[in-house]
Amino acid sequence: CPLFRTRDLESFGFDPDTLKTLKVFEMASELGPDSLGAYVISQARTASDVLAVMLLQKQYGMTAANGKMMRVAPLFETLNDLTNAPDVIDKLFSMPLYVGAVKSKQEVMVGYSDSAKDAGRLAACWAQYTSQEKMVKVAAKHGVELTFFHGKGGTVGRGGNPALYRAILSHPPNTINGRFRVTEQGEMITQNFGNPAIAERTLDIYTAAVLREAFVEHIEPKEEWREQMQRVSDVSCAGYRQLVREEPRFVPYFRQATPELELGSLNIGSRPAKRNPKGGIESLRAIPWTFAWTQTRLHLSAWLGVGDGLSSDDEKDVKELQTMYADWPWFRETIDLIAMILSKTDFSITKNYDDKLVDKTPELIGLGDEVRAKLVKTRQAILDVSQSKSVAGPHVQLLRASTKIRNPYVDPINVVQAEILKELRGMGEDETLSAEELEVKNLRRDAMIVSINAIAQGMRNSG
Repeated sequence: CPLFRTRDLESFGFDPDTLKTLKVFEMASELGPDSLGAYVISQARTASDVLAVMLLQKQYGMTAANGKMMRVAPLFETLNDLTNAPDVIDKLFSMPLYVGAVKSKQEVMVGYSDSAKDAGRLAACWAQYTSQEKMVKVAAKHGVELTFFHGKGGTVGRGGNPALYRAILSHPPNTINGRFRVTEQGEMITQNFGNPAIAERTLDIYTAAVLREAFVEHIEPKEEWREQMQRVSDVSCAGYRQLVREEPRFVPYFRQATPELELGSLNIGSRPAKRNPKGGIESLRAIPWTFAWTQTRLHLSAWLGVGDGLSSDDEKDVKELQTMYADWPWFRETIDLIAMILSKTDFSITKNYDDKLVDKTPELIGLGDEVRAKLVKTRQAILDVSQSKSVAGPHVQLLRASTKIRNPYVDPINVVQAEILKELRGMGEDETLSAEELEVKNLRRDAMIVSINAIAQGMRNSG
């Protein structure tokens, strides 16, 4: 029985956002059964978030009986959401009516970008690992077939991994089982599916890895490894949040030292740069957050907090981390990825942005030096854990070759971009400029877009 008559929708006094949501369901109900896939609930936190979508589908006649019901996939994005996810799906699966409606099959989306922006790379990785483990056990208890949908971006800071085959094999045990769904977005679509031969090769790698994963003997982390990872996660999360959330100098520094403000004003993305235009770092989308640090070659979003987590005054902790790196593929893959990004950071380029763009106050200039000191600490911690002579780890040969080719082109573009940013920020608002000045400003904006695209292409899996 419907909740209300659809033809009376406009007379209920709903606000514009509510009307828009209801009309989306109305439109979806008019499409064929195979037109849409899963309905993903961003920032899902409770079982009622899922049930509300099921109810609205029913309101518009989208049911399992007529084959029009879309799969409903809750997306768990932040550290708290990932931690609470097993309890949320346990409540859902405890409802026989719900399990019957979905025919004992459930899709769950795991957020990589926002969890890393919320808690830092290491804490997010560990939360994703343990959350998936627990959700698998909950699903098995209720006899539900669980499929994970991995919401990864192309960048390492957003969950991406250029070593696709190894990345799939290093997923937590019993979380794939022949079913694997992942996002391909932005420039990665062109990179991985830009022509038929590359697209076929990409699908070959996905298929081979998913098939092989079923026969790989996974390394179950020992209890002492879990305890060590929890310590690393807690310490790294605290270090990350101390700078990003608690340091009052950070937001002014971030907005001056990177092109973050310019990214929001230029038409280079599919969505607004911020969920809330008036908010701070917490409202910034994960894509511009990562993208801004990539442009300045600091890559802060991919490594901040890692040095704190991997460092310890207790020699036993260091030894145990070295053992984990040697014997646990998931941990080794995580560390190697961070090492690869660290090898792409550039002190002189980053400092040039500070010199050109950051206010010459002791507080802000001092923060830039502190951040670079954290980078040095993180590099050393990675070397200590991996017992490697190069921070690039197993990627060293490839990176040396690519850097030798890439940097002579990308370095001058970074220098030019910093100069363009300085000039643009000194020109004032459009309405205060003469026609000639506005023309110059628009040319500089065009040059800014070219520089942004060039640096992103040069950085590739970190851009």
